[in-house]
Amino acid sequence: MTARTPLTFSILLAAALYGCDGDKEVDTANQEICSAPVSNAGDDVSVALGDAVTLDASLSEWCSKTSSSLVFTWAFIQTPIDSAVDETSLSDNRTNTAISPVFSPDVVGDYVLSLALDDDNGESAEDIFVVSVTAGDEAPVADCGGSYDGEIGEIVTLDASSSYDPENAELEYEWTLAGPDCSGVTSDDIYNGSGTSPSFVPDCEGTYAVNLVVSDGEQWSEPTICLVDVGSENTTPVADAGEGGELGACADNPLELNGYGSYDLDGDELTYEWSVVSVPSDSGASDKSFSNRESADASFTWDVSGTYILQLQVYDGMIWSSPDVMSFTIAELEDNQAPVSNAGADQEILVEVDCESSSYVWACPDCEEFVIELDGSGSYDPDGDPISYHWTEQTDSLEFLNEYAAITTATVPPQAAEYRVDNTILFQIDLDVADCEQSTTDSLIITYTCHGKKP
Repeated sequence: MTARTPLTFSILLAAALYGCDGDKEVDTANQEICSAPVSNAGDDVSVALGDAVTLDASLSEWCSKTSSSLVFTWAFIQTPIDSAVDETSLSDNRTNTAISPVFSPDVVGDYVLSLALDDDNGESAEDIFVVSVTAGDEAPVADCGGSYDGEIGEIVTLDASSSYDPENAELEYEWTLAGPDCSGVTSDDIYNGSGTSPSFVPDCEGTYAVNLVVSDGEQWSEPTICLVDVGSENTTPVADAGEGGELGACADNPLELNGYGSYDLDGDELTYEWSVVSVPSDSGASDKSFSNRESADASFTWDVSGTYILQLQVYDGMIWSSPDVMSFTIAELEDNQAPVSNAGADQEILVEVDCESSSYVWACPDCEEFVIELDGSGSYDPDGDPISYHWTEQTDSLEFLNEYAAITTATVPPQAAEYRVDNTILFQIDLDVADCEQSTTDSLIITYTCHGKKP
């Protein structure tokens, strides 16, 4: 056998780079040797209930140059018992074959998904992806159904169906019961005391107080109390503590309360009692922070930022109502946003007077004073804080009807007129708007022209 020289090997290698006809060169540099794809669903995640989950298969590996029919397949291997989520819940187009579909968990628990890829080169092994869904940060809200009437020896059924969790987590219920002095009924006598519709049988006349708290698995709600009036013709009064909400950093202090929505169906005169449920951890506020605590129009003095929860009960001379709760939140002062001043649009004013001629000399009376309408009601505070107004004019030439009102007038004094001459004056009026901490200023220009003309 004859040994091949390096030259012979080079010739053979060159020949291999051409097609059978010897005319076309094969581009081996751009050839890609591919194997089956590799699926990668990414790292497991933990989200709060109510948040959408975006799946992502982009970290997977596949042969991009030779795969003409790449398919992603997502599947739910396990979902929580009460969940209705399945493959049809993925993305707006309801497909589980997208590279990055989205779904929204509907209950708390673990959602286990698999990802597989399939293309011209084969099918990948499944990769497992776990979404752990928690109840979120907001506490649930308990609602025991209001006031009830009952009879001795007859079943009283309670209703907590209006309780809810802001993140739609499944709730746990815990009921307790306190009866009048004549009763031997206790919390142990509540039937189905961990459900939404428990019941008990009163054993004497009087008022029974039922207490409900609910849990989302992470946090317990504030308690709520409902009263059951048994064997009395008198109906239980109803307390209404009014509205609270986000009050910003510049809220009134003391805060005026309004319990005038409270009522008694029998028309009995009501006694009011306000009390504190909770205050911020660094607050020293207590029941002593109320003024006129036993009136419908009490006021409450707060001392630090944070959320305050107050309650009102009313008494008709025989029965106390269930407490009605209101809460308000005072924002941190450093989060306070400056108000927005709006002085209104610029104005152009023309005042004309008739001039008289004597011996070819024209004499003109003064242009009389002129009243300008000003409207700053378009000003506002982003936090909803109360704002104050102050109108000023740089030369102090104008007289304001009320310089501290949102809507007011400014009077231009009489101005000298000349025949066929425009005497024009520019007035800059500034509107300063302030909350308890910050202020902003907006300006408008009044172009005032006094003109003398021929009658």
